[in-house]
Amino acid sequence: MWLILRNPKFRLMWLVILFDEVGVISYFIASGWLALTLTDSPFWVGATAGMSGVSLVMGSLFAGVVVDRVDKRKLIVAGQMAQVALSFTIAFLIFTNHIALWHVLAMAFLRGLAASVKITATRTMVLDVAGRANLLAANAAVLAADEGVGILMPPLVGFVVEKADIGWIYLIMGCAGLTAALLLSLLRGVESQRRSERSSPVHDLKAGLRYVFTTPIVRSLIIMGVIGEVFGWGHYAMLPVMARDVLEVGPTGLGYLASAGSVGALAASLILSTKGDINNKGRLMVLGYTGFGGFLMLFAWSEWFIASLVIFATAHFMGAVWFTVLDTLLQTRVPDEFRGRVLSVQSFGFGLTNTTGFQTGAIAALLGAPAAIAIGAGLVAAHGLRLLKGVSGKFGDQHTTTVSEK
Repeated sequence: MWLILRNPKFRLMWLVILFDEVGVISYFIASGWLALTLTDSPFWVGATAGMSGVSLVMGSLFAGVVVDRVDKRKLIVAGQMAQVALSFTIAFLIFTNHIALWHVLAMAFLRGLAASVKITATRTMVLDVAGRANLLAANAAVLAADEGVGILMPPLVGFVVEKADIGWIYLIMGCAGLTAALLLSLLRGVESQRRSERSSPVHDLKAGLRYVFTTPIVRSLIIMGVIGEVFGWGHYAMLPVMARDVLEVGPTGLGYLASAGSVGALAASLILSTKGDINNKGRLMVLGYTGFGGFLMLFAWSEWFIASLVIFATAHFMGAVWFTVLDTLLQTRVPDEFRGRVLSVQSFGFGLTNTTGFQTGAIAALLGAPAAIAIGAGLVAAHGLRLLKGVSGKFGDQHTTTVSEK
């Protein structure tokens, strides 16, 4: 966290991400519960997440082309303001008793489109602000902001939903996004390298994909990330079902469960944020990846709420380790001119995470939410065990970077 104190521009960027995450965390908790309330169906809970995943997948690859050409700050503000408008609209529909399932699904789809640009632009801008040498600490500090919000907001969301009205949560989302956009407008003097060549967007997209699939370490990192996102983080869509039907703790318990995951991830991010750089990053990443899958399998079959909180926190600790290290390895091994497009391929994986809501919802409807979570987690753990052999050679632990320091 020392980077926040020493770098004023990064400190402002960190606050932007902090407020933006208030909206993101609130949305994922509230939207699943809203869908469950409207339909009483695990499938539609998963489908709500799936709709945002479909649009994120649709937009993410071309988002990278745009990010490599256009001012990142303007793109982030545009994405935030689109999500602000959607949040206020849903709040209005709830308060006027006109809310319907199709509104929830439409919002999920449109939020995913806005996020496809916002996520890629934000992540590339973190490197612009912090520099390559500080990227591990910067990524960990960003994750700490995400998880700090993840600790505080879910219980608040659960309390408001249980004691007041879920519409207030959508108002909070809108206000948080508006604050983030205003803060970002204050950020000045950030060097942001953009492409100057005049080539078509389709040509740029093909060049970016060719780079990803022909560069072994980048390809391995992307595949690892996609498997982890799709089969591991897909568990999040089923948390409302786990809270209500398995652990029997209601919306407040759902909030505590989500907070427990954030406590674990925050602990990992605080540890990593004190490190300027570390050796053997590849091995650390794969161990975290394997542990993430293993502990999620334990969580899936736990029926005791207290034990579930501890196991879930440990799983997210492991998840934060592998994700932060993977993100750092990926960005530091990619030239600036390809960075947006490579990260957009990774964002494609984020979108696939949410599209798994369709199949996890279907599996949960047939076999139960525990089975839906355990199947995906088992695939992640198995892939991690396979990667442990020869991990240093796969992920270049012998070198800290392959491109020049910024």
